[in-house]
Amino acid sequence: MKTAICPSCGAPVGFRSVTSLYVVCDFCRSTLLRSGDSLQNLGRMAELLEDSSPIRIGSEGVFRGRHFAVIGRIQLDYDAGVWNEWHILFDDGRTGWLAEAAGELIVSSLIAARETLPAFETLAPEMPLCIGGRNYQVTDLETARCVSGEGELPFRVNAGYEVRTADLRGDDRFLTIDYSETPPLVFAGETVGFADLALVGLREPREPSAGGGPQLAARAFNCPHCAAPLSIHSPAIESIGCASCGSIIGVDNENLQLLSRAAQALREVPFLPLGSCGRLQEIDWEVIGYLRRRSLADAGEDADEVDEAGSSWSEYLLFNREQGFAWLVEYQGHWNFARSVANPPSVGAGQREFWRGKQKFRLFNRGRAEVSYVVGEFYWRVAVGETAMVDDYLGLPLLLSRELTDRESTWSQAEYLEPEALCRAFAVEAPPPKRSGVYANQPNPWADRHRQTCRLFWQLALAATALQLAFAFFFASQVVLRQSIVLSPQNDEVTSQEFVVSRRARALLVRHSTSVVNNWLSLNTTLVEKNTGEAHFGMQEISHYKGVDEGESWSEGSPSDELLFRAIPAGTYYLVLEYELGTDSPESVVDNIEVVRNPAAWSNFVLLLIFLAIFPLVSRWRRSAFETRRWNESSIGAPGGG
Repeated sequence: MKTAICPSCGAPVGFRSVTSLYVVCDFCRSTLLRSGDSLQNLGRMAELLEDSSPIRIGSEGVFRGRHFAVIGRIQLDYDAGVWNEWHILFDDGRTGWLAEAAGELIVSSLIAARETLPAFETLAPEMPLCIGGRNYQVTDLETARCVSGEGELPFRVNAGYEVRTADLRGDDRFLTIDYSETPPLVFAGETVGFADLALVGLREPREPSAGGGPQLAARAFNCPHCAAPLSIHSPAIESIGCASCGSIIGVDNENLQLLSRAAQALREVPFLPLGSCGRLQEIDWEVIGYLRRRSLADAGEDADEVDEAGSSWSEYLLFNREQGFAWLVEYQGHWNFARSVANPPSVGAGQREFWRGKQKFRLFNRGRAEVSYVVGEFYWRVAVGETAMVDDYLGLPLLLSRELTDRESTWSQAEYLEPEALCRAFAVEAPPPKRSGVYANQPNPWADRHRQTCRLFWQLALAATALQLAFAFFFASQVVLRQSIVLSPQNDEVTSQEFVVSRRARALLVRHSTSVVNNWLSLNTTLVEKNTGEAHFGMQEISHYKGVDEGESWSEGSPSDELLFRAIPAGTYYLVLEYELGTDSPESVVDNIEVVRNPAAWSNFVLLLIFLAIFPLVSRWRRSAFETRRWNESSIGAPGGG
């Protein structure tokens, strides 16, 4: 580090980076220009707004395995709030920026853009751009004003100068185009988690902030309209809805400016009171804001009527000092835990489905949403009546939602939260709001049951098949007689050859395969044991007709039939066939007789499989009925429908 003496107050100042041309004196707030080994005083820097950011000059961290230190900061103010741009220095001498805005951290560095960049005025949210061979979409367009700066900076910072920026996202990359210079500057980077940076040297909760005041965990003050006590939990908070008088208050340093009076005749009572603490996904959260939204009847530009169905829902803003912000969304007793998406999908206007990884998402709802009630803290300057186009894409078990305004496109990912799990997480003893209908990404309770039922079906079917095959193997069937017999109209009885049943048979099958056609045959079959005279009797009728009618072939009946004798002792047997041929045809009939010992009984096996199949079919019907109810709630219609 090179050190020098401030020409204004004599305090020591240091330069860690060779690229730092300016430094703001910590003691007198003078902006100093480095020229060789001398410093030139360019005037006093404006005071920074007080905030409660845990990051400060001197904080250190790690990004992609490279250690860095925070050496400077620029504070910017825009219509929706304030954000910090921290100037960071890596150990290899390279520098970058750590942006801290709305609870999101982004590490980026300056890159050279070969393409001619479009003018700021021509950009629009979700406009596609190709920069450096990568495809991006415009997600945010802002015109910000510089508040102040501190520490080492690579360029001069003047309070009040205007900065126009365009944020772009593509896959896991983040791009910012800074139009404050000509040609525009391009910064490329990525969104990172607070824990991923392994930050150390952070400001303690009660340590003085750069703005000069104490940095409290929750800064307290009073509503300027009704004097009700209010508090601020995060430096990203830009507005507070007073629960007492309904006023929406903008936060600006120590000064509080009344933005509007919320036109709220009825006071909403949140199920989760502000200040409630709970643990979700192994993270401790505090409820700091609550708002109600309602859908508008028309999704067009002139939408100004409330949906006749009265579709409205609640959104709870959650805060964690390290993780930033998250949302709890409640609609008709259904809860979702949602967080912003750092790498949103690229979805064109009117696109109804897309793939994200291996998951397919389909458009479920589309419409315009309006804020109708506000209370608590928010990281943008919220206003009753503000609207946004909202598209919900369903890819069970997830729900991806896009909110689109004239200057910003944001995506969030929601996971369904069972009401009982919510109550456990926030230690709520009161019963949750009763669920009504089926929510977009509500887990299908019959899906797991159907999988379990199908699994059990296949296990039982496999066991039944194994038993059937084992039974057929150990009690192997055996053909004990094959003989062709001519049945002529002149006779009415015939006797077969003798055959031997070597050991007791559980069943003996007599199969008749005849040549009867356009006639009928009545058969009385007697199975006779040669030595004992024991007889077993059976009757059957065989008929078979076929022909051609108006060019179409038809057939009725069958020329074959079977007869089964059970529990037949061992012995020598023969068959006595008493028959009668019909008079529809004068031709003789050939009967190919086959006697099978212990035939495999497949009919019972098939009946068992049919019985077992009833259960997965019923569970499948129940699962499908639940999905039908789900898509009946969609404003788009079921997949594949209009």
